Amino acid sequence: MRAMTVPQHGGLDALTYLTDFPEPKLKEHEVLIKVEVTGLNHIDIFARVGYPGIGLSLPHIPGADVIGTIVEVGRGVTNFKTGDRVVAFPIVSCGRCPLCREGKPLLCLNWLYFGLHLKGSYAEYVTAPAENLLFLPDNVSFMDAITIPVTGLTAFHALTGVGNLKKGEAFFIWGGSGGVGTMAIQIAKQLEATVIATGGSDQKLEVMKKLGADYVFNRFKDDIPAEVAKIAPYGVDVVLDYIATQTFPKSFEMLKKGGRMLLCGMHTGKETTLSIHMTYLRCLSLLGFYLGTREEMQELINWIAQGKIKPYIGEVLDLKEAALAHHKMETGNMIGKLALKV
Repeated sequence: MRAMTVPQHGGLDALTYLTDFPEPKLKEHEVLIKVEVTGLNHIDIFARVGYPGIGLSLPHIPGADVIGTIVEVGRGVTNFKTGDRVVAFPIVSCGRCPLCREGKPLLCLNWLYFGLHLKGSYAEYVTAPAENLLFLPDNVSFMDAITIPVTGLTAFHALTGVGNLKKGEAFFIWGGSGGVGTMAIQIAKQLEATVIATGGSDQKLEVMKKLGADYVFNRFKDDIPAEVAKIAPYGVDVVLDYIATQTFPKSFEMLKKGGRMLLCGMHTGKETTLSIHMTYLRCLSLLGFYLGTREEMQELINWIAQGKIKPYIGEVLDLKEAALAHHKMETGNMIGKLALKV
């Protein structure tokens, strides 16, 4: 089959396109999915360059957005059939560890992630456990569906679950023009919050305004905390920050008393400093998370099918151009979700 592989960890040239990569072998309780399009996520870059503590089986196939049509079902699969359009929840849990037994499969101690621990969707075919699959409605295209498993679910879980964003609250997001940001802006508006977002170019600011952001600022030109203070003098209720080291101090500064800071990434570094004194004195909540639950993923699918959210696909490239796609993400030269046609 055709696949974009990583024979060895490294730079952009580590991505190697093959036309004769072996098709995955179907196991019991699994299905074989034909992939037509997949999306780009930062975890794909981690898989390419290598990430401390995660040993990948090389050659590897990145890709966490598993969407497509079932072409074969394994023994024991009864709730899906060939021809079904599906999207896969990105994490395969063990079902046996203490957290799984507590009903928290998202926190599984033995979790496996598509495109990281498991071969992913940068290929014509991928296998997935049937229990990880959700049906994709006919009115949700495969192209739109690539926003669901990682970026969309992250935004949905952040605001409806972890952050519990409420009507009338002020929500701030760094990098609102990316895959997570373009979904988060729309979700926050559905929750009737005031949305403040930043971007690095006039084009990005324009896109965020069109998606519903109430206030947008250029992170290179504007004094963000000062501008936010004009809108929310006592601070904002919720900040979503996946930029990390460069933005954490400002995120912390902009929160109101009792505010919630949501952390789900480390694009500019994984370490920072924190004032414990100000954290408890201002009753701040720092909440780390990743992805979301299968139930939230189903609800997100419903929202998209109902037209509450319109996924923003910024650019479509061919799978052969995966290196270019990675370069665009690493340099911030993209808006919304970047798609790879397989």
